[in-house]
Order: sequence, then C-alpha cells, then structure tokens
Amino acid sequence: MTESTDNITIYTISDFTGKTVNTVVKSVMIQFDLAAASIKKFNNVCSLEKLSGIIEQAREEENPILVYTLVLPELCQYLEDRAAEYNLLAIDIIGPYLNQFSEIIDRQPQLEIGLSYQIDHEVFQRIECIDFSVRCDDGRDLNKLTEADFIIIGVSRTSKTPLSMYLAHQQYRVATISLSPEVIVPAELYEIPTEKIIGLSIDPRVLQKIRSYRVELMDFSSEIDYVKLPRIKEEIAYANQVMDEVASKIIDVSYKSVEEIAVEILRTE
Repeated sequence: MTESTDNITIYTISDFTGKTVNTVVKSVMIQFDLAAASIKKFNNVCSLEKLSGIIEQAREEENPILVYTLVLPELCQYLEDRAAEYNLLAIDIIGPYLNQFSEIIDRQPQLEIGLSYQIDHEVFQRIECIDFSVRCDDGRDLNKLTEADFIIIGVSRTSKTPLSMYLAHQQYRVATISLSPEVIVPAELYEIPTEKIIGLSIDPRVLQKIRSYRVELMDFSSEIDYVKLPRIKEEIAYANQVMDEVASKIIDVSYKSVEEIAVEILRTE
C-alpha cells in the first residue's frame, strides 16, 4: 500500500477510449487533493503484449497506482496476477460491478469493448438524422439535398413527413418535396441520382378521404379545391409524370402504414 502521496503516478488503463477510468480518477484526485500526482494514460489496451509493457513501465515508478477498466477477462486476470507478483497497487473500476450484476440478474455480461460508445454513437446519429429531416422537410434547405440518403416526393398528404421521421429514427437522412402543378419542381432535384429519389403515389379517392378528414379537423370549408376529386386527380397525374422522370421507385401508399412504406423504401438500397 502506498503510504505517502508524494511522487504518486497514476496509470489509467483502458481497452477503449479511457473516458470512464479517467473520469473516475479525476473525481478521486479532487476528493483527496492529489493535484500533484501525475497521470499516465493508456487507451486501447487490447493485447497482453501491450499490457505487459505498461506494467513493466509502472514497476520503475516510485509510487505507481494502476487504475483500469478492462472488459476482457484474460487481460484483467493478467494484470491482477502481475500486480500481485510485483506488489503493485491495482484498482479494477468496472470488474466488481460486472460480477455483482451478473450474480443479481443471473446473466453473463456481453464483454464487448466500447459497447457504451457504440450506443452513444447510435443515439447521436439518430438525433442528427432527425434534425436533418426536420430542416429538409417540404422542400426546405434544398442545398442539403445531396446529403440525403433518400428524397421522398409526392402530392400533399401522402405521409411524406411521418415517413421521413420514421426513417430518421432508423438513422437515415431524409428530405421531402411536395409536388403540385402550380409549383415548379426544384432544379436541384434533377441533379440527384435517381436511386435516392422515392415517389409516393396514391389512389385519388383514398387521398380525398384523407384530405377531407384533415379539412374537417382544421375547420375549413369542405368546398375548397383541395378536397375535390377532379383537382386531386390532376395533382396525382402531374406528380406521377414528375416521378416517372426522376424517381427510382414509385410506391403506392393507398392502404399502407408508414412502417410498410419504409420497408419498401429500404428494399431499394
């Protein structure tokens, strides 16, 4: 045991980024006023050879303390054995917790290096995709079309936005563009590879029911062209013409859920 705090050298050893072990060590140093202690950080330690070299280096220190977060049992056991052999102080940050939880829930840990980082990365990617899809919804921010994984086009009320959000949660960047005879198709759309562009078509009478329900909810007049069948047929005919020109696939969404449409889109990859 180290009796003096003078000349303490703390070795932080991790099989990945070292974020966990270094955060713990920093907190401990503050609690014990160990600002004078030096820290040597060793990340991505995934082999016995590399671990052995670190231990040999620590043996040359006056007051070394080895603090580690190693998931692989063979590395942990090797460090424990060498520490006992050379009378080195070694502190396992994560091992005891893994063992206790394993006993409590009667299940073995996955023992995957960097698993928490992978999960954090997936969450970050999902948030980034959702943000992208919101910013590029309904023809906004056309400069970012080239960054999209998919560009979904179709007339109003064909589930383009709900679909883009669903796909964003699957970590896809999605932009949407509404098609209407009175609105010029963005020139940027014609510069995008067709395999990225997905068209959504729909039966006119199904769309009329969807729009009529929407108009009723908004307390608008049911006599507007938006819900009249001739106008709807005109919009769909125009949209189909555009989709034939630019889309790699046209999906009939008349009786499909968002999840079913998404499955068809992902089949195009």
